[in-house]
Amino acid sequence: MSAPFRLIDNEAAWDSVADALAAATALAFDLEADGFHRYPERTALLQVGLPGGEILIVDPLAIPDLGPLATAMTDPARPLILHSGSYDVRALDRDFGLRVGALIDTALAAQFCGERRLGLGNVLRERLDIDLPKPKRLQRFDWSRRPLPDDALAYAAGDVEHLFALAEDTVGEVERLGRRAWLDEECARLAAVRWEAPPPPEEAFRRVKGARDLDDAQRAVLRALFAFREVEAVRSGRPPHYVLSNAAMLAIAVDSAQDPSRVRGIGGMLRGDGMNRLRAAIRDGLAAAPEPWPRPRGRNPWTPEARDRLQSLKAWRRGVAEGLDLDPGIVWPAAHLERLALEPSAEPRSLDEGSPPWIREWQWNTLGESLIEAVARIS
Repeated sequence: MSAPFRLIDNEAAWDSVADALAAATALAFDLEADGFHRYPERTALLQVGLPGGEILIVDPLAIPDLGPLATAMTDPARPLILHSGSYDVRALDRDFGLRVGALIDTALAAQFCGERRLGLGNVLRERLDIDLPKPKRLQRFDWSRRPLPDDALAYAAGDVEHLFALAEDTVGEVERLGRRAWLDEECARLAAVRWEAPPPPEEAFRRVKGARDLDDAQRAVLRALFAFREVEAVRSGRPPHYVLSNAAMLAIAVDSAQDPSRVRGIGGMLRGDGMNRLRAAIRDGLAAAPEPWPRPRGRNPWTPEARDRLQSLKAWRRGVAEGLDLDPGIVWPAAHLERLALEPSAEPRSLDEGSPPWIREWQWNTLGESLIEAVARIS
């Protein structure tokens, strides 16, 4: 049976829940964005669960001033309970300038309980024996549509319906395992995450899979097509993949003499004048200076000995993970192991270059001595 929810899409409805938001000691939270259908992406729906069980579906397109919700979400004494909240924290910062005061991420809590499959549906099934219905047609739904159909609203409400119970279950086990300080540190790091603008097109085009395999002249065409696609996406308000697929850009870059209208993966919005603009972008790419792939400077530091050291350190991490019944990825950051493999005589803390640091205090306190012993064995 679906949880009860209220759609908050006007000022009168918003005013009616202000007192409940102000009184809430914690909030369950999720959001939906429209990035699969619109460009630039924006947050199109906010789901807020109250401790008493009521769920508020807030329409930020109709109520841009979040008022009492913003006050509650930024209060460090009132945690926001969410699941796999990295995107949510960034989106709140990007779209509303909101900095989460405190949070409990039930995916992180489940991971510290030894869970490996961390999707919300998987964790609810494993921990609470709850099946969360996820109709396929709603998994890529356009959340900026208005009005939203009832089944879409119920789907959205389901993402916060069980978060209070899931937090009680997972955090309770984390405490029994003596890992609450670990979870608190991870959640504090997540709350401090901020949205970062994507790189400009003249840099981002290198991330297209296959860009490295092109020659320098072909890569210049790809760069021009990538910049063209970004402009067209903003012009149309549709995501870049609706304009030109990556495969289409690569096909044109490889054979720029072909008729682009016959290339698969070109969106219908490029008919007529759009196709003329595409042809102009191809000409610009052909006329541009070749685009070489950056070459690494100096010698390759990964000698056979360094690779052997890395394998030994990864074996240490696997052994520790098995003993703790945790996924190896949460035990110790791979980037730090790589630095240690390249510089085994360095003091381990001096190689922690992350910002924030790769290595958490709970990792140093719990596993630091074991790591130092592992490094001594390979030095």
